[in-house]
Amino acid sequence: MYKAIIIGAGPGGYSCAIRIAQLGGTVLLIERDLVGGICINWGCTPSKAMISSAKAVRSARKLGEYGITADNISVDFPKVAQRRDEIIARSRTEIKNLLNQHRVELVEGNAELVDNNTVRVGEKNYQAENIVLATGSEPLIPAFLQKVDSSIVNSNKIITINDLPESMTIVGGGIIGLELATLYSYLGTKVRVVELLPRCIAIVDEEISAAITNDLIKNGVEILTEHKVLDITEGKLTVEKVATAEKIVLDSPLNLIAIGRKAVINEFELTKLNIAHTAKGIIVDEYLRTNIPNIYSVGDSTGLSILAHVAIQQGIIAAENINNSLRKMNYSVIPAVIYTLPEVSIVGTLPKDLTDIKVYKYPFSANLRANIEGRNQGFVKLWVSKENKLLAAQLVGEEVSEIVQSYANVIALDLKLDEVANIIHAHPTYNEIVRNSFEYVLGRAIEYIQP
Repeated sequence: MYKAIIIGAGPGGYSCAIRIAQLGGTVLLIERDLVGGICINWGCTPSKAMISSAKAVRSARKLGEYGITADNISVDFPKVAQRRDEIIARSRTEIKNLLNQHRVELVEGNAELVDNNTVRVGEKNYQAENIVLATGSEPLIPAFLQKVDSSIVNSNKIITINDLPESMTIVGGGIIGLELATLYSYLGTKVRVVELLPRCIAIVDEEISAAITNDLIKNGVEILTEHKVLDITEGKLTVEKVATAEKIVLDSPLNLIAIGRKAVINEFELTKLNIAHTAKGIIVDEYLRTNIPNIYSVGDSTGLSILAHVAIQQGIIAAENINNSLRKMNYSVIPAVIYTLPEVSIVGTLPKDLTDIKVYKYPFSANLRANIEGRNQGFVKLWVSKENKLLAAQLVGEEVSEIVQSYANVIALDLKLDEVANIIHAHPTYNEIVRNSFEYVLGRAIEYIQP
């Protein structure tokens, strides 16, 4: 009997498996599709590989500013796709090697829950003291668009194509939609985004949203906010203006539905075993346990987050709890990144009541490294308590994915800003904007004239 059987080899599943093995347990990991899950095969890895190519296009456009002359710059999309696929394959192989090194047994096939300790794959039953459900998520498609139409694709499909579309409409101006709008517009596709809400990426501060929306528009992306999609049929997209109810039919030979993702769960099996769940996902407590004591769930299947780094943390904590620990999952400080150009990063919770809260804005134009590299657009916004504690930070600018963790650490460790501002930061770096923005909050900025 295994210590644990884990169903799903995405970030949550394989992290859980490796951690259990590190703690001395025997593990069976079952995957019905590709090791690495959504992140490696259809999400983080392919999209960021292609965004790397988009960044190269952006840099090539500005070579003249750096004294470099280059003629006949063009995008060879099949090679972009080949590079993407090679990175995916290499990443999958690395994960399999890690599993092998930790003696995690991997079985490929569809897993069926038989009882609280038994999982069937094909004709064979496997037993374990514990079961971890890490079944991931899939693109969310509205019922009225769930039809056979070659012009409709989901995010899993669009990120694996080998031919560059001439044009594309993206339904959904959230994180997934804007990342894909960024990479395809830079690579040469004419992109239109249709968003129901008054602004794109509504989860972020309004100024941040406006900044990245304007950058996309400058790059040729057409953005229609407050437009409701009514129908898509054979390359014809029917939308309705929210304010006036006016209906418009748009030519759109390729339509990407990017309104979010939903948990992959088998309601029949969950009901059979009396595992509590909703339409959003499997219900777990702060220890990642379901209502059945020896059955856990991690990752997108919980419906709590679709971020890979959250799934990884859940997997590790579930593994340690299976090994008789009692570690709680903490969701209070989770950095998130939107890989547009420039990037957006957020961490912390924006306070609903701004009484005794001060909001500060520090520009990238005050950062020497950003000026040296010609990437000085963007800013940091900080929400600070009267005790000089950081509550939230949101950033738009170059390499903010590599900066946001510093702000996350300050929040998580409950540090006062002067404790960080007093630490020497390397110069010139993008990351020293953390220290400099705190000095600005404290009224002692050296690099920036107080407005």
